[in-house]
Amino acid sequence: MMENFVGNNAKFIIQWGQFITVAIILGAIFFLYQLVKNNKYFLPKGLFAYALTTGLAFLILISSMAFTKVTRMKPRISFVLNEIEALYNKPAPSFNFNILTEDTIKNIRDYKGKIVLLNYWATWCPPCIKEMPDLNKLQSKYGDEGLVVLALTDEDKETLSRFAAKKPFTAVAAYSNEFKWADLQTERPMTFLIDREGIIVDYFTGGYDFDFFESKIIEYLKK
Repeated sequence: MMENFVGNNAKFIIQWGQFITVAIILGAIFFLYQLVKNNKYFLPKGLFAYALTTGLAFLILISSMAFTKVTRMKPRISFVLNEIEALYNKPAPSFNFNILTEDTIKNIRDYKGKIVLLNYWATWCPPCIKEMPDLNKLQSKYGDEGLVVLALTDEDKETLSRFAAKKPFTAVAAYSNEFKWADLQTERPMTFLIDREGIIVDYFTGGYDFDFFESKIIEYLKK
């Protein structure tokens, strides 16, 4: 759940996470001080006061940990988001990949004329696995209308085959070590929407469901 929240709100968290956590910490310290300032040794009085003090102290601790994590993540995530923004509304950079079921090599430019939902995922990524059934459902429903859901990983064929044996794909399962967009590493899932002209028209950080993706692709399928 936390991984999904961070992924879905990466831009907001990087821009505002430090400010929000500092504001929460300062607010909690203020209320904590108001609660105990008139007490001997600054100790709370009564069961309710003790519970509230404990809750505020816990909030300060959690917010401090969140601030530290955001601060540590910010340089890397900011770099990735800036690199992705540089791809937006530009032709999808060329790269080759292997189709699992066909054992053939394709290039992303081979899909010009199709709407491509390129989902960069991994078998070790829980949000990726969670959204895969919805991606399969999208392919089943809209494949005849020109949609290609490309489930792409940088893992090897054997790893992908083992996963497919347990959870078969309807989406086009593929693997490649040539995919270098935005220098993506452990930032998964990351999904790119490519129109019929081969232009990256949208991107989505984190995992989403069928309804979300459907709302994004429908206008492009009609064109």
